[in-house]
Amino acid sequence: MYFEISKSGNPLFTKIHPLLAGMLQTVTVDPWERYPDGSSRLLPYPGEDEELLQDWEDLVQPELRRHFITERAVVADDLSRLIQGRGKNPLWSIEIPMKHTDAWLTTLNACRLALASEYDLTEAELSEKTEPDFSSERGFALMQVNFFAFMQECLIRGVEE
Repeated sequence: MYFEISKSGNPLFTKIHPLLAGMLQTVTVDPWERYPDGSSRLLPYPGEDEELLQDWEDLVQPELRRHFITERAVVADDLSRLIQGRGKNPLWSIEIPMKHTDAWLTTLNACRLALASEYDLTEAELSEKTEPDFSSERGFALMQVNFFAFMQECLIRGVEE
């Protein structure tokens, strides 16, 4: 997979392998539904004060959930424009409107956090530079987390330029 800024000034990912394109589609699934245990890290409770917890549950959590849903919808719309190349080994590409990068960063990060927590991935595992292990769900989850982190890094660099 390659990353560049397109002629129109937008982040552009090209030569995306079909496996990675499929992985990318998973970011549109609600992490609270897909990773119920892991998604608890997305909206952690702010303490133990009962009044604060009640305000958090009534006012803050619902608004944050709405924000995640809105951002994920933007990403899903962008992914509907994922383009498959032609030929013997068709690769994919996607151009992301610059104004959508925050939605992508939020959505990719939510998936990364939920996956890492769901599979109890350690800092050591997340920073290892080893071949991906597709023989287990945990190994595949680690690959997803690293792939989403790579995309986030590209988007951040693209915005900074």
